[in-house]
Amino acid sequence: MKLIIFFAALIAAVVAQNGCVRDDSDGRPACNAAEVTQGRWRNNWDPTAYWVCTTAGTAATLVRCPVEGMFDPITLNCINWFDWQWQPTCRPPSALA
Repeated sequence: MKLIIFFAALIAAVVAQNGCVRDDSDGRPACNAAEVTQGRWRNNWDPTAYWVCTTAGTAATLVRCPVEGMFDPITLNCINWFDWQWQPTCRPPSALA
């Protein structure tokens, strides 16, 4: 029982540390004010595309990376597929409610 509590606390600490809540959706944000500020959001189902928020309260637009490009959620840019590394999927702030 103590082991289960330990692992639950460890997982909670990791989530709290980087603010990432796992997301199994496509990651499309609702484009609230914070999401418009960041601008680009990972498409969780397609690493060759990303979501763009330009105006608060409007739907995010899907944008594709150039050929041989994959979206990097750390740099928020398209990079060469050879340099791309998988990162955990995180919910956008508007999906945390």
